[in-house]
Amino acid sequence: MSTKIVQLKARADDPDIGLVKDEPFYVVTSADAVVGLDKFIAKQIVTYQPATETVDGLMTATDKKKLNTIKTEPFEGLKFKSPDGSIFVLSVDNDGKPVFTKEESDVR
Repeated sequence: MSTKIVQLKARADDPDIGLVKDEPFYVVTSADAVVGLDKFIAKQIVTYQPATETVDGLMTATDKKKLNTIKTEPFEGLKFKSPDGSIFVLSVDNDGKPVFTKEESDVR
């Protein structure tokens, strides 16, 4: 099925809508002016329930669980791994200066 586009020509000069005689124009309409279009569109719309940590929704339950673990408050420290695998924690002192502290390994 192809869409038909109807081009019209102005029969006379019409300064109210800015057309001059024989100027081509297209009819402009809205979706609510097409009978049945609202029902057709409603059938095409996919709706999702909110996701929980146990039930999929707009995202998977697994992703929702991961998202819920993200901390949003100010962090006390951020962990970084050096090229040799050592872990360092970046924090700030009371004057706002950065402090890196090497995290002790549990391996002996």
